[in-house]
Amino acid sequence: MAETLSPSLEDYLETILKLCEENGTAKISDIAKRLKIAKPSVTQAVASLRRDGLVNQAPYGTISLTEKGRFQAQDVWHRHQIISSFLLEILKVSPAVAEKDACLIEHVISPETIFRMADWLGEEHPSPLGSVLRLSLDALLPGQKARIIKIQGKNTSIKRRILEMGLVPGAELEVERIAPLGDPMELRMQDYHLSLRREEAALILVHPIQD
Repeated sequence: MAETLSPSLEDYLETILKLCEENGTAKISDIAKRLKIAKPSVTQAVASLRRDGLVNQAPYGTISLTEKGRFQAQDVWHRHQIISSFLLEILKVSPAVAEKDACLIEHVISPETIFRMADWLGEEHPSPLGSVLRLSLDALLPGQKARIIKIQGKNTSIKRRILEMGLVPGAELEVERIAPLGDPMELRMQDYHLSLRREEAALILVHPIQD
């Protein structure tokens, strides 16, 4: 696991990573809105991250991750993905509960427990860059591609809707865009585009792929 940071600073890094993936940049106002925290508090946290060599801040305000910062942010995001997948697939909790609990557990979980969770899920052991073999579709960021493994959940009507959209095991897709509040997710499959609610995306287990 990467160098230890406070849970609060890990949340900031993770948020900056997501904003940069979604919008290309991150700003104090964007971070404050996403985390629902006052701008002065965000400014103070960013200054701390900058002192630690984790972020750069341009004179006009845009914030970017350094190589070290991206490593740390991806490590946090990777833990989140493993925990969320474990809660959804093994413990069968709801997507909302899995997301909330993963956000809390990711800061305190030990490397040994993450390895055990990954083994239980049938995934490769966590890598420093945060790659994971299986996770729910809603964990992907814009620009990431994946192959569908299976559709989870007991709601047959939702599963039928997903399958009728062509989201079947073996199909490959790319996340094009995620709305500011996380809903909906815009996807591309071959030559057509489709939109999914976040709760639907959470039911789709995928394997990330690269070109």
